[in-house]
Amino acid sequence: MRSNRWIPLFALLLAAGLTACGGGGGKADPPAQSLPGSGSSSSNAQQPSTGAPKIADPLPASLIQGDPCKVLTDSQLKTLFSGASLDVQPSRDTGVAKQCHWANLDRGSGVSVQLVYAWTDGLGHVYAKKNEGFFKELAPVQGYPVVAYGPTDDRSTGRCSVAIGIADNAAFEVDVKLADSQTGKNVDPCQDAQHVADLAVTTLKGGA
Repeated sequence: MRSNRWIPLFALLLAAGLTACGGGGGKADPPAQSLPGSGSSSSNAQQPSTGAPKIADPLPASLIQGDPCKVLTDSQLKTLFSGASLDVQPSRDTGVAKQCHWANLDRGSGVSVQLVYAWTDGLGHVYAKKNEGFFKELAPVQGYPVVAYGPTDDRSTGRCSVAIGIADNAAFEVDVKLADSQTGKNVDPCQDAQHVADLAVTTLKGGA
C-alpha cells in the first residue's frame, strides 16, 4: 500500500518504508554511514513470549507520546540531507503511531519517524511476526535493539524500515528511502536507517 507517505507498521499491513513528506522517504542524500560494531546482535535476555530482547536501560515509555517531528533536530537533519532544502510534512496520527516525514524531493530521498503508541509490548510486536516477512536483527544503537523488518525486503529499491526498542513496552520506527542516485548501487538503506535511529535515540535521551 505505497503512497506518497510510506507507513510500514507491519502489524497493520501498512507498507514499509517512507516516501517522506509526500515524496520518497528514507535517509537523506549522503552515502551510507556505518556504525561502530554494526552487524547482527541481540541481547541474551529475552521476553519469553516473543524472543524480543529485554531493554536493560529503558527510556521512559511516555516518550512515544511525544512529537515525532522533534525526534530529529535541525542540525541532525542538515547533516542527513547535506544541508539541502527539505519538504517537511507536519506530524500526523495514523491511528497506530504519530508520524513525521522529511524529504528532499529533488533527489528522491526521505526519512520518516514513527512513535508507535500501538506497540504496547515494544519490539515484542515485531518479533511475534518475524516469520511473516522480512526480518533482520541489526546491531543495537546506544544499547537499544534494532530490527529491520517489513512485509517484503525492499532494500534493492533503496527502502528500509527499522524498529527500535527503548523500553519493554515502547518502540519507535525509522523509515528510509535513499536518494535516487544511490538506489541499486550496493548502498544498504538499512544501515542508513540504523544511523538515523542512533540520532533519534540521542534526541530522545536528551528529553528523557
